[in-house]
Amino acid sequence: MNKGVLIVVLVILVVAVGSLLIWYFTKERPVATNNNGNGNIEVLMPPKNTVWIIDGNFTPAVLTVGVGDNVTWVNRDSYKRKIASDPHPTGAILPDLISSDLDKNESFSFSFTSAGEWGYHDYLNPIKKGKVVVK
Repeated sequence: MNKGVLIVVLVILVVAVGSLLIWYFTKERPVATNNNGNGNIEVLMPPKNTVWIIDGNFTPAVLTVGVGDNVTWVNRDSYKRKIASDPHPTGAILPDLISSDLDKNESFSFSFTSAGEWGYHDYLNPIKKGKVVVK
């Protein structure tokens, strides 16, 4: 096989595998399901104003609340997670929005006192992001 053709094939392969990995690790997944006994499967969502962290993903990825509402993040993952305001690493947009490291089933709550759109991320895995919209 010609060396040039081999290089083109390798580049295409790397791009394809990279695209699949990005898609896999950033797609939104259902939080949990429940077979309700009649053949239907229900998707279980977190309680009001709660964000679950499962497989590093925030569910829901965008949460809308009112001014003064508390939002609680619950780590349902087996890995430590840490909630922090965007941008990484400074958290300058909302510097008080930062948790300690959260082990499995630990939670962190924060009260949003101003209207706006507030981005956050997992400080330990900053490509994982979410947003709270405060109206």
